[in-house]
Amino acid sequence: MNDAVYFHSQGATTWESNYKKRAFSARKDVLRELLASYNLEDQYWLDAGCGTGPLARFLAAEKGCRVLGVDASKAMIDNCPPAPKAEFRQIKDICQTALPDASFDGVLCSSVLEYVAEPRTALFELRRVLKQQGLLLISVRNADPIAWLPAVSAYWLTKGLGRWRLCKYLDYSKHSYSESTFRQLLNSCGFRVEKARSYGGLRGFSVLGHGTLVMFRAVKL
Repeated sequence: MNDAVYFHSQGATTWESNYKKRAFSARKDVLRELLASYNLEDQYWLDAGCGTGPLARFLAAEKGCRVLGVDASKAMIDNCPPAPKAEFRQIKDICQTALPDASFDGVLCSSVLEYVAEPRTALFELRRVLKQQGLLLISVRNADPIAWLPAVSAYWLTKGLGRWRLCKYLDYSKHSYSESTFRQLLNSCGFRVEKARSYGGLRGFSVLGHGTLVMFRAVKL
């Protein structure tokens, strides 16, 4: 188990409660916005890095698709509440899903790529399991320093407080991107970006409209 998976596994039993907070519930709002014009009824989707499955269940309930949620953390999968049209499974990691080629109409990958050793490898794997013209909804950490000033400040100011320190996930978050840089990466991996939306911030509030995350909607070419 790598360090990031171990870190997130420690919070598996309380992960669901995060979605009562603005910082996490915003993820559903952005998904709803980016998928508003799409009819996903009875499509088959993958939630890669699903945690305990809140976004997988959201897709199933609001968009009517069947969803397979996968995660490298056994603790997360063990704490997934059962839901209609949603199935959950542990995998090695999103770079090696062992899932069949071209088996999904769409893939969601929310706030995962920043923790992966090789993001390009992960993108090629997600492309492999997508059908031609399938949708990819993927969020990454925004490299905009204005967006991250409050969170990074809180991280460094409380770093000496041990278990009481804030933004501990920044110990494991290794990759961030500007919108233009990640567009180029997606293009080089065989996707066409249709739309991007920034959102999020410390306690869910962005700084002057600069969100800490960017969600991209892209199509497999």
